[in-house]
Amino acid sequence: MPPTATYEDIKAYQDKIEKNIITPESLPPCPRCNLESIYFKIHAYRERRFLIIVEMIIRAVFCPLIRFKCPGCRKTITFYPDFAIPYKHYTRQSILGFAAAYLKSDTAYEQAAMVENSAPGYPNSDATLAPSSIHRWISHLAHYTQTPRTALKLLLQKYPTSHICRDLALLIPSGRKFRSEQRKQQLIGSQRLAMLEAFFKATFRCSIFTKLARSCAFT
Repeated sequence: MPPTATYEDIKAYQDKIEKNIITPESLPPCPRCNLESIYFKIHAYRERRFLIIVEMIIRAVFCPLIRFKCPGCRKTITFYPDFAIPYKHYTRQSILGFAAAYLKSDTAYEQAAMVENSAPGYPNSDATLAPSSIHRWISHLAHYTQTPRTALKLLLQKYPTSHICRDLALLIPSGRKFRSEQRKQQLIGSQRLAMLEAFFKATFRCSIFTKLARSCAFT
């Protein structure tokens, strides 16, 4: 089965919104005036389209996102649920899953988009998950620096003798996957995040993106 969030994941989040139990405590301080997030107030709800994969069909699901407002400077901050990554319509599970499939093998982007010899497709269309989407996801994931740094710190606090630092230092992408030093560094950054995600889930039984990335402002 392709990696994806489910209708149930999104419905569970909607239920939390309806019950008014989404709070801003896990957000970082205001980036403008540094006010602690516990003082943020609900400002608005913004509908967002998410793409999930159901039986190899890409389906659109709409879900509201909460925007909080800092009372100190009136800046608004979006609260992203566990299945969401800023600026992306596909869910966190799909983005990390397909990116990891490409990074951990010597396959091309076209092959990484395949699940059991076929690619997830859109309803009533011949279009499928584009290999270029995976290329963009890897570029996006490579921009995260604070989140993996914090994840590594937590892992080393839990297991000080872990070999994870050695494994991260040995990350070298296949020379067939890049033509420039910039792309090489993007691949290394994405591989680093993917490896930390695997260690983090095995250690803490949750994704880096469940709360940690949110607390690091997705940086």
